[in-house]
Amino acid sequence: MHRAPLSLAEDRTKVPFTSARLLFIVAAVSAIRTPPRFATPRRATRLLRCVEVICWAGGLAACLFFALAKADSVIGSREDLVKFAQQLEAPDQALWSAARIRDYRTALATPMGAPVAVLTIPAVNLQVPVYSHATELSLNRGTGLIEGMALPDRGGNLGIAGHRDGFFRVLKDIHKGDLIEVRTRLRLHRYRVTLIEIVDQSDAHPLADTELPAVTLVTCYPFYYLGNAPQRFIVSATYEWSSTHPPGST
Repeated sequence: MHRAPLSLAEDRTKVPFTSARLLFIVAAVSAIRTPPRFATPRRATRLLRCVEVICWAGGLAACLFFALAKADSVIGSREDLVKFAQQLEAPDQALWSAARIRDYRTALATPMGAPVAVLTIPAVNLQVPVYSHATELSLNRGTGLIEGMALPDRGGNLGIAGHRDGFFRVLKDIHKGDLIEVRTRLRLHRYRVTLIEIVDQSDAHPLADTELPAVTLVTCYPFYYLGNAPQRFIVSATYEWSSTHPPGST
């Protein structure tokens, strides 16, 4: 017996097969067959490379910033030392020889590099710039580092030379226990005089390096000798440690 097709009213319980449903099925099948793009090895490799490049760029930027900040600090500290040296009072030349006073005035008019430190000895009212080399120009204008000895801020035996008829003539009045200060662009170093001696000009033992930080002041002797003085006046001082700069920190 032939049965008539169902009417629309009888087919209401069935879900109509629309174009939207077809698109959903196609999308689901595609998702099953093809994994997400970001999960592919090539995509992951590219992502890791991008992260690596970003990290390198950030690291380089940080290093550059640190280098610029360090350079700015060094330049600023050096400028502060130069300004400090320029603000020093005119030296008391009451004990100086007439020839040394003339040489000092000539040296002031001669261009030269900035000092590397400032030496101060309050007990004898001495405050003088220290230059990087003990040349005649440096010693006429101030004092100079002795070649082959320690450098400021490096530890060891720091050697400073000066003329006996100029800045260092006041050393004739120095005593054991007196304070010696050496101000650099990094910090202020303090020493206490432990030894005062007179040696022959060929005796180099006071210039020997030391395990702990020290400073040695050297000038010709006798102070009022006419001509080339045959001896050397030596002032040795050891480092005065503080709680903020314990042994081994300089």
